Amino acid sequence: MNEPIPSAPTPPKRLKQKLWTRDFILGTLTNFVISANYFMLMVVMTAYAMTVYQAPASLAAFCASVFVIGTLVARFTSALLLERVALKTLLVIGTLLEATLTALYFLHGALGLLIVVRFTHGFAFGTCSTVVTTLVTSMVPIERKGEGIGYFMLSVTLGAAIGPFAGIFISNNLGYPTLFAIATAIACISLPLALAIRVPKDATRANRKHAQSGATERAKAQTQEQAAADEVAANFMPGTAEGAREIYAGERQDGELAATNLHTSKQAVLPHTPNQKQSFASKFIEANVLPISLVACIIFFGYSSLLTFLTPFATELGLARAASVFFIVYAISMFITRPFTGKAFDRSGARPVMTPAFFAFSGGMLLLAFATNDWMILGAALLLGFGVGTIQSCGLAVAVRKTPDERLSKANATFYIMLDLGVGIGPVLLGAVQPLIGYHAMYIGMAALGLAALILFLNICGDKRVTIGRK
Repeated sequence: MNEPIPSAPTPPKRLKQKLWTRDFILGTLTNFVISANYFMLMVVMTAYAMTVYQAPASLAAFCASVFVIGTLVARFTSALLLERVALKTLLVIGTLLEATLTALYFLHGALGLLIVVRFTHGFAFGTCSTVVTTLVTSMVPIERKGEGIGYFMLSVTLGAAIGPFAGIFISNNLGYPTLFAIATAIACISLPLALAIRVPKDATRANRKHAQSGATERAKAQTQEQAAADEVAANFMPGTAEGAREIYAGERQDGELAATNLHTSKQAVLPHTPNQKQSFASKFIEANVLPISLVACIIFFGYSSLLTFLTPFATELGLARAASVFFIVYAISMFITRPFTGKAFDRSGARPVMTPAFFAFSGGMLLLAFATNDWMILGAALLLGFGVGTIQSCGLAVAVRKTPDERLSKANATFYIMLDLGVGIGPVLLGAVQPLIGYHAMYIGMAALGLAALILFLNICGDKRVTIGRK
């Protein structure tokens, strides 16, 4: 009697890499603390300057917005700083500055001193947020980028929900000195959190590699002869590091192939082979993520209309009560949907997850434009929370997946620069347009802007392999 042929053993199921590590949690908490500090002070700064310093409205508003200017400067310079300073060292310095500068709000001197403190505080915040985002995104396993970044970005969501509410409540009921004391205590919490974070060896190696690459680029750019030699090498040595990095950044579809290419790049004679002298902009901007960053910029331009005009619009409609809890409902919507959208992003890629978010954004703006009762205002908050939250977190995940680890700091800085530009330019342009067309037409225009952003997104994310990333 023939014995049955044993079946082939079932291959072991691949274990899902751990996401909630000690350092991921510490990094997320650090980001929450600095975000809460930022939003807590931002919402009261205009009123503080007008009340305490008797500043005119325009100058008082500048006291608030100069913080964003400092943040933008930090976004541009953080990549260069990371070529010279270790990730953790820069984060610790940034959190120390956060605490020190928050304490300086107690000084009641000239208005110019307040402006200087606000600008410097913005620079410290921009540096901290860029560095901690770079650290945390480097910790997240590649196959869980969408989920991990979604959870991480909840730190900003909670900060944006708790910070403004706490800032307004404390300043109105306990006064500005108490507000500054609490804000300083919150900022101080970020320092021990930053000190406790253990930087992954891969992130340290990538940062060092980035610095070495930058030094190599500058050395090669000194003579045309060397640049010509680099071009010849690039044409006849397909295994050079630049070719490997292009495969890694553009495709990321085959893990073994990517690993092989990265190994080849480490053995290559030339670590980087630019055909031209490195431009000034390329020192600060990661061009590979500009398209998705532009999409996010457009969406946050529309989001700025909520920050700037929601309260007067709702007051005009007699719906101020709903407007007072709008951002709480908005944050709850983000908090509930982000974990699901992050996991869906990892399974299916960006297009299936982000496309509904653009429709939710436009639908929320339309609902707001035609609002006649509290429920319509709150319904708009739910839609916009899902739309903006998904586009922000998944957009950052797309940017991270398109970028090699050694250029993550530039990619994160580029993405947030575009977000800051959208939020910063929006109030200025919309403030000039709104008196001419009214709130109703303005929010209809924001809905149309969301659809325009969707068209741009579908064009730049047409290749599914790029959006899904490496498996």
